[in-house]
Amino acid sequence: MAGVAQPSLARPSALAIAAGAATVLPGFLVGSLALQIRADLDVSVGAVAAGVTVFFAAGAVGAGPGGRLGERAGALRTIRGCVIGTAVVLLLVALVAQSLAILLGLLAAAGLVNSICQPAINLFMADQVPLDRQGLAFGIKQSAIPTAVLVSGLALPVLALPLGWRATFAICAGVVLAVAAVVGRTGSSFAAPPERARAPRPSRKLVITAVGAALASSGPSALGAYLVASAVDVGIAEGAAGALSAAGSASSLVVRILVGHRADRRRDYGFSAMVMLLVAGAGGFALLAVGQPAPFVAGVFVAFALGWGWPGLFNLAVVDLHREAPGAATGISQSGIYVGAAIGPAAYGLLSSAIGYAAAWGVAGALSLVAAVAVAWAARAPK
Repeated sequence: MAGVAQPSLARPSALAIAAGAATVLPGFLVGSLALQIRADLDVSVGAVAAGVTVFFAAGAVGAGPGGRLGERAGALRTIRGCVIGTAVVLLLVALVAQSLAILLGLLAAAGLVNSICQPAINLFMADQVPLDRQGLAFGIKQSAIPTAVLVSGLALPVLALPLGWRATFAICAGVVLAVAAVVGRTGSSFAAPPERARAPRPSRKLVITAVGAALASSGPSALGAYLVASAVDVGIAEGAAGALSAAGSASSLVVRILVGHRADRRRDYGFSAMVMLLVAGAGGFALLAVGQPAPFVAGVFVAFALGWGWPGLFNLAVVDLHREAPGAATGISQSGIYVGAAIGPAAYGLLSSAIGYAAAWGVAGALSLVAAVAVAWAARAPK
């Protein structure tokens, strides 16, 4: 049976991570290329990084309705449309973003598209992956975000420094369009989804969980937006900072897969492991707060790998509680992640302007601890 189960996990997981990384890529690409974009548009780094906030703020608005749309239109059709939409936005950024206002408007459109795609991917995974392997599958699926950060980090030294940021966006648009083609070609090979009843109203537990996710995602989202700029501030070269961002993201990818596999082995689809990861991640932010190169490098890996290693468990827990409508349910919970992802970079930008990059990372670490308390509360709340 093991030989039969593996393809059932591998094919949907590969499609999910490719589509998920493709649609979230614009939000992280603008953070990694912020220094180049700043020089071209003659604005501050903070103004460019506000694009990350705009991207996820649009996602917070669109995730709930997007989850319901995926339930009605079908997961694969929704995913393919969203990936094509992302490619179009990336190309438009390369061609017409001659001002900060245009750039932010296009990033808002990309964020809305991504917020529709992510619940559809969760719905697709819940339908196509065997129940006893969904911990590993959701860990792999949530590796899409660190994969996008990894690609964004590598794009700086490999593409942006020699070719410029606009050419980088255009090349990424072509890659994303190729992902859409793969989704279209492979769609018919998956099993037909089951019939579902009308999506239920959000439960109290789901709402509290979304609040905890908002707190938990704020610090790591700021890390994705400001890592390169803050690394340069402590004395790390810009190209090396991009590579560090990629390596830190890769460590997060590994942790998400490992904790998902652990959840399958233990049949533990709750929030306890997420609480432990958040507490450990706070230590990574504390290392960033030291403000020296060596602790900074160590802090990047701890904060990324542990402080941002929980989203697979989070989504699986929500799906497990709402098997009757996993797309709609994760659309609501995903809105919490987007709220944190939108507020985190904005708040960090204001804090770092006032008290410096290092002290602002200390605040992010404290917020990670508050998030752990909130998630523990959500775990005990009645459904």
